[in-house]
Parts: sequence; C-alpha cells; structure tokens
Amino acid sequence: MELSALLKIAPFRGMDEDDLIAFLFATPNSLRRYAPGDIIALQGDRCKGLYILASGAVRAGMVNADGKELTIEEIKAPALLASAFVFATENRFPVMIEATEPCELFFVGRDRFMQAMLSSPVMLGNFLTDISDRSVFLSRKVSEFALLDLKKRIMKYLDTHGAIHNQREVAQRLGVTRPSLARALAELAKEGKLGGN
Repeated sequence: MELSALLKIAPFRGMDEDDLIAFLFATPNSLRRYAPGDIIALQGDRCKGLYILASGAVRAGMVNADGKELTIEEIKAPALLASAFVFATENRFPVMIEATEPCELFFVGRDRFMQAMLSSPVMLGNFLTDISDRSVFLSRKVSEFALLDLKKRIMKYLDTHGAIHNQREVAQRLGVTRPSLARALAELAKEGKLGGN
C-alpha cells in the first residue's frame, strides 16, 4: 500500500502526507484487509463512516429480490466507497461491495471524519466536491439505463471495451439476463452491427 497515492483523491488532495498518516492511523480508525470474493458491505447495511480503499479493487453491485445482479461500478484503489452516504439521513449502502482483488481499506468513523473536516477546510471542500461528482456519475448511469435500449447499451459497451469476453459478466454489468444478452447479440449480428465481435 502506498499512502502517498491517497493524496490524489478527495478528500485528501492538497494535504501534507504526515497529516494524512496522522488522520488515517488515529484511534479508533482501523485498517481492514479483504481477500477476493470477501464482502466488504452488503446492500442495505448502515454506512457508519468513511471507507477508504487504499489498495486492491472492488465491485459495487445491486441485487434485487429475485437474485438478479447488476454491476454498478468497478473501483480500483485509491478511492472512497459510498462516500455520498456517510452523512445521509438514510445512510445505508445502496450496493453490495465485494473485493475482486486483495484489498486494504481504512475505516474512519462518521464522527471522527466530521471532526477532521471541521478542522480542515481543504478536506471539507474536497469531500463536498467528491460527493457532488458522484451525484453526477449516478445521474449519468440512471440516464444510460433509462434511455437506452439493450442493443444500444451493448454497442456502447463494445465502443468502450472493444469486445465481449464473458457474457455472464457483461449481462450482470448491463442488468439483464444472459439469455436476453445472447438474443440481443444475435439480433445485432444479424443486422451486421457487430463487425468482428
């Protein structure tokens, strides 16, 4: 884990590395480690503080009552997890967070984080920018799913990723069943829109 990398993310941009280390390792903060496949938070769990992904990668996804999964975001360190929900009235994780690589994660309790921001206008300003940026990201995601049909979402995925290597993972990311994805891919191929994919 390279702590200096955390200085590149909100809310720590512009902070001195020694101040960051003092903040992260202060009592009662904790450093937690997770193996691939470990669940860091379940959808609906209370978000009791700031979760700082210092190393590794995670997948944020939603699961409905029928067990259908949708990947919302894949996140690589350094990053904050669910930061927009720390101070929410309904402060529950909107997604399940699962480690996809070995991870190290700092947990800073809500009250401790509030005290730190009150004593550091830089940290406070950075945090407000971060949660605003996340709101923009979520609004784009909602628009993407609400306004594009499945074939358009597939084409957008292919524009970004080049090819589909694993239909199950892509179906999960697009929030559809694997048979629906296969059907839409067959239609796109028949229409000649897939090229070499």
